[in-house]
Parts: sequence; structure tokens; C-alpha cells
Amino acid sequence: MLKAFFSYKTSNPIVVIILFSLLAVILRFFSFFPSVIDHDESTYLEIARMILAGNTLYVDMIDIKPPGIFLILAGFQAVFGYSIFVLRLLVALWIAVTAFMIYKTGRLLMKNERASLTAGVIYIFLISTWSFYGISITPEIFFNLFTISALYVLLKKQSLVNYMLAGLLAGMGFMVKYLVIFDFAAFMIFFIILNLRKKEKLNLTKMTFSIILAGIGYFIPFALMNLCYYLNGHFDALYKIVYLAPARYPLEFDPWRMLKFVLDFQIHFLPVFFFFYYVLINKKFTGPEISLTKKLCILWSFLALAAVLIAGKAFQHYTIQLMLPVSLMAGVFFHSERYLSAFLHQPFNRKTGRVILVVLILLITMMKLEYFLRKDIPREIATYLKPRLKAEDVIYTGNYHHILYYLLKKDSPTKYIHRSLLLRDNHIKALKINADEEFRHIMAHWPVYIILEKEYPAGIMKDFIKNNYSVEKDFSNGILLYRLNNF
Repeated sequence: MLKAFFSYKTSNPIVVIILFSLLAVILRFFSFFPSVIDHDESTYLEIARMILAGNTLYVDMIDIKPPGIFLILAGFQAVFGYSIFVLRLLVALWIAVTAFMIYKTGRLLMKNERASLTAGVIYIFLISTWSFYGISITPEIFFNLFTISALYVLLKKQSLVNYMLAGLLAGMGFMVKYLVIFDFAAFMIFFIILNLRKKEKLNLTKMTFSIILAGIGYFIPFALMNLCYYLNGHFDALYKIVYLAPARYPLEFDPWRMLKFVLDFQIHFLPVFFFFYYVLINKKFTGPEISLTKKLCILWSFLALAAVLIAGKAFQHYTIQLMLPVSLMAGVFFHSERYLSAFLHQPFNRKTGRVILVVLILLITMMKLEYFLRKDIPREIATYLKPRLKAEDVIYTGNYHHILYYLLKKDSPTKYIHRSLLLRDNHIKALKINADEEFRHIMAHWPVYIILEKEYPAGIMKDFIKNNYSVEKDFSNGILLYRLNNF
């Protein structure tokens, strides 16, 4: 398919990154507009904004995730501003850079331009097609760049310095999401086996020292985070969230549900998995480079799948971690040596490939049109409230979208930004939240406006709203804006 764009043997890297960027932006363009795609994304944006305002994660705002995604988004906001459109555009470019690193890694592994280019394109398609498989901003989008960069560094040169650098890169990914450790384990196992199977004399001391250096590099970012919180006097807050809270989340592993979850992922991306499994089982895909690629991708896919399943939760965006090895393996299908069976030559020749590629781009882009056309109620509410709010006024988004804090540049009256943290028993137990005490803390701020989607769950907060607030505006579908009486 990529001969539609590339007709020469070795592609110009600048041309590749530009085309990858255009592809990612085009496929995701209409998703840049809505204020909310996913409520987790809203949390990341608001916490990042609060960090720039001088607040401290795990002290002034609570989230179970490592600080990586918040720091990256805070960096984006500091440089490029707070526009959600611009931030989603930057994420699309981040994805393009990740695809470029897949391409560079593929060239080192497969020694084949077309297969490597296709692997990068496949990754962009995988992560830019379905809403909950990568359209909203998620940690997986960010840590995948660190993961593939770590692999690239190791493949480039297995020196002591590169092992240290690869560990550091993977460690930065670890600070975005802890399950990156499974990817890093796959790389370490792969290179250990690779070195053990070399015909020349094995330098066991050097290999051991390399692994140790990689491990040191890996834990440097985590150690620095602990040191910063210790020096700032907030280590206890860090310890409660990072070390204790994850263990208190119940692990309800349902094998049948998780099997359906994995099958659903493969069905959503059936053409790509056809390429993946065709390469896996077809004996015609041979040769030292292809065999090496297949072995790495099988090991990596197995451990990445373990990372996806270990949480026991069927969240589609978890599968983004699998998209790196899947893209590389599927890219082998398009190897220029053409190991395909006769019946596959026609669908994947140059002319047909152009048509298929253009149709896919148009189809997937149009799938996002709904984002652009649908009514953006959170933005309507923000537009309505902005001229009515004073700088000192407090709002509470209740059980509605907390993106309103971000749109209005207002701090939440509770450190539990994500609306579910105060409303779901599993979060309350895991974080050991005294919900009534936190509700009293919110009430003490006497929010001028409270936004609810239908009714607030029964309890002291619901009674407080009933006794002290009146509906000022109904934004349709049961989304109500309450104003403090006699204000």
C-alpha cells in the first residue's frame, strides 16, 4: 500500500515524519473539537492545569496514576496554551512521532523499507480509528513513544551507555503507567536470549553489567519522584497513593470476560490481525531478519497482553500497549520480498493499495464527523457561566463532566477531581475516602453553581443541594444548572 506514497527504495526521514503527521492529523481531525470524549481525559487536562497553577499532585488533587501524563500535558499547556483543540493536535503529532520510531525500529529489525513504513502507518490507523482505542488522551498514547524509543536504542547499539539510556527511556514510560515494566521485561529477556545464542564467546560479565545498568536507568525517574516528594515534605501523600492505594483495588478477574475483551480488540482491527497471524503461521516468511522480528514480537505481545489482562479490567484503551508489537508484526506482511500467496497479490499490489488506502483514510476520517456535529453541552454551559462568574466564585460539577473546571479555569472544591472517586464504592474503599467529610468540605465552599446530570445520589450532598439551590437553567437531557439561593 505504501507505494502509493513512496516510490523510492530508501525514504527521506523528513518526508516520512511529515506524511505520518498528516495521516495522524487527518484521521483524528474531527475529534479535536469536542470538549469531552472521555472523562479520564478531562481529569488529565484539569490536573495538569492545576499543577501549572502551583498545586501538588497527590496532595491538592488525587489520582491513582503516576505523574507522567499530567507533567506531559502541563508541559504542553505551558508552551502552547489551554486550547483542547491544540492539545489534541499535539497528541496526534506525538502519535506520528511514535509511528516514526516504529518505522526506524522496523528498519533495524527487518532491514526492509516498505515493511517498516507500513508498520508505522498501521500503528496510526490502529490508534486513530475507534473512540475508546486511542482517540481520547490516555497514558498509553504517551508511554508507547518511550517504549519503542527504548527498543530502538537497544537495537541501534548494545553498548553499556545504550543499555542505560534504554532503561532511562523505559523508566520515563514507567512514570506514565507502571505496566510499562512488562514491555521492558520483554526487551531484556529478548536481548539476553539473543546474546546467549551468539556463536562467538559470550562475555557474561558485560551482559550482567548491561542489565544492571538498564535497571538503574529504569528506576532513576521513579527515584527522583520519590526524592522530590520527600524534600517537599509530601512523601506520606505520595506513599498512600503510589504504594498503598493500587493494592486495595479489587481484582475481579473473570476469564470469560477477559477472553471476550481480547477477541473484541482483534475483531475491531480484523484486517491488521489477519496480517499479524498470516505472518505468524506462514512458513514462507523466513530469513534471519524476519525470524528475529517474529520472535521479538511474539515475546513482546505475550508480555504486553499479560500487562493488559493483569488489571482484570476490560478497558479498551489498555490494548494500546499491544499495538506496538502488533504493528511491527503486521508490517512484515508487506515485506518487499513478497512472501504472499498468489490469491493475495492482487489485493495488495500498488494500484489496488492506493485505492484501499484512500478509502480507509476517508472512511475513518468521516467516522469522526459525529464528534464535530454533536451538541457540545459542556462548552455551552461554560459559555453561559463565564460572564456570570467572579474570580472568587466556586463551582461544583457534581456528577456531571468535570471538564467544566478546565474550561472555566476554576479549581475543584474537592481534591478528588474525577467525579467517580466520590461516587463509586471501589474508589472510596481503595483511597480510604471519608465521603461525608469530603462532601462537608465541598459545602463549606458554598459553590455559587452546581451542575448535575439528573439527580445527585442520595446522601448529605443531595440534601444540601435540595435545601440551598434552585434550578437556573436546563441544558436538555436532564443536565441542570443549580444556583445558590439568595446569591
